[in-house]
Amino acid sequence: MLDLTTAFANFPILETKRLVLRAVSSADAVAIFRIMHDPKVIRYFGQLPMNSLYEAVQRVKRIHVAFQEQSGVRWAITHRKSAQFLGTCGFWRLVKSHFRAEIGYELAPEWWGRGVMPEALSAILAFGFVRMGLHSVEAQIHPGNTGSRRVLEKLGFVQEGYFHENYYDPVEAQFTDTAVFSLLKSTWMRRTGVE
Repeated sequence: MLDLTTAFANFPILETKRLVLRAVSSADAVAIFRIMHDPKVIRYFGQLPMNSLYEAVQRVKRIHVAFQEQSGVRWAITHRKSAQFLGTCGFWRLVKSHFRAEIGYELAPEWWGRGVMPEALSAILAFGFVRMGLHSVEAQIHPGNTGSRRVLEKLGFVQEGYFHENYYDPVEAQFTDTAVFSLLKSTWMRRTGVE
């Protein structure tokens, strides 16, 4: 079993050159709603855009419960200088017996294409592999999500699977495919030079 007791003892604050990744707070609900209400953001999420602030409040609560139950951890991505909320990222669907987790993320559109997500994900991957003790990280994306594919490939993920019509997408109102990407700790270590 993956022992998360130490890694999850206190919420881990991660810092990069431009970003501070901190715990999501109830005060972030308005910003979360603004992002998750945007059809451009939700386009490949497999869910409809949020319609109310209440949905964002519930999302914050689910994030807190997941951390308390050690079933997931999700960070608020904030700008180091302005403290502006840019989006979230984290690990969910932890398969503790296999030392594996799925990664998920979303970012405000005005920050797309500026290297924010690779920077944020690099920090949480380091936390996942070193502090949590993960052996591998998975990412499942809509095949049409070329932006997400570029981010994952930049970080060393490789496509390992492809599921045909495996989930119903309410945005497209049809069954759609999923591309499955994975990153092994050993690959991450070689790419980053971590011993």
